Formats: sequence, structure tokens, C-alpha cells
Amino acid sequence: MKVIYIHGFNSAGYGEKIQKLKEHFGDENVLSINLPYNPEKAIKQLEFLIRNLKNEEPLLLVGTSLGGAYTLYLSYKFNISGVVINPSVKPSEDLKSEIGLQKNYKTDEEYYFKEEYLEFLKQIEIPLKELQKIKDKLYIYLDEEDELLDSRKTAEYFKGFYVKMFPGGNHRFQHMEELLEDLKSKREVRYG
Repeated sequence: MKVIYIHGFNSAGYGEKIQKLKEHFGDENVLSINLPYNPEKAIKQLEFLIRNLKNEEPLLLVGTSLGGAYTLYLSYKFNISGVVINPSVKPSEDLKSEIGLQKNYKTDEEYYFKEEYLEFLKQIEIPLKELQKIKDKLYIYLDEEDELLDSRKTAEYFKGFYVKMFPGGNHRFQHMEELLEDLKSKREVRYG
């Protein structure tokens, strides 16, 4: 099985979460890239990866924050399992305040986040009634003390889905080991 890790806004395809995934699934089974800041280009790269891997072996998407929104969209589009961590459910709204000059906190790269990016993000927001069709393939993990996105609202939004909220933590998510243990206990996790 291959795991594609999808990082969040102003982040990068490396760090502690990826290390934990590699320890759990094996170095050679975890793919993580630095995505373009333009969401449409990011989605095209991820779709290319998925199309090239999904017929070889089962796939699991793991996305955090904006990467969680991408994961919801791609899991729905390709009917594959997704682990969603502290997700942005409505990125076209959540990122309105970020239009303008940005600096990636991991790479220190500066770039301009454009208003037109929000229009594309709106297009990939899958309505909840559609996500219901793949709810047996989605696993939502939240840190209760997420300072950027209200984890209680997210839990309520995904009522009826598999949702696990950890006490404490923050938006960067502090419970990766517990998440992986929980995922391992889910014998019914459907990869593909």
C-alpha cells in the first residue's frame, strides 16, 4: 500500500507527521511532495500521482488542514480512503483573510496568494451529501484545541462519519502516534 501525504497551507512535504507515517508504513511507501501554492496546480499534481499509483496497489490519502480539503475532494473523485487531520472544510472561506503576500513557515519562500485561488477552492468543496457516499472510507482526526479551525464545528459537520477528537493539541496536530494506533485498530479500513 502507498500513502500520499498532502500538507496544508504554508507548509511543506516534510516534517514530523511524514516521519511518523514512514515509521508506520515504511519509507518506500510514503509519498510527500511540496505542493504548488496555486490550488489548481496542486490538485493536478496530486491527481497525476493518484492516477499513476492507484492501479498498482491500494492507496491511502492523508491530508492536514488545506491538505484535508484536498483529501476530501480526491477521496471522493477517485473513491479511495482518506485520513483527514484538522481539515479546512470550506477553504474558500477559511483562506479569504490570506489573500496577499505570504511566507511559507517551513521553506521561508515568499509568494502571493491570489483571490482567484479561492474560486478554484470553492469548486472542489464537495457537499456533505456527496461525501456521505464515501463515508466508510473517511477518517477524521481532530485536536480539540485547534487554534485556527473550530474542531467542535468540524466534528458536528462530520456527524455520522468516523470522527476522533483528541484532547488538547493544536492546529499542527499533536497526536500522530495515537492516530496511527487508532487507524491500525480499524480492521475495516478500506484502502483503494
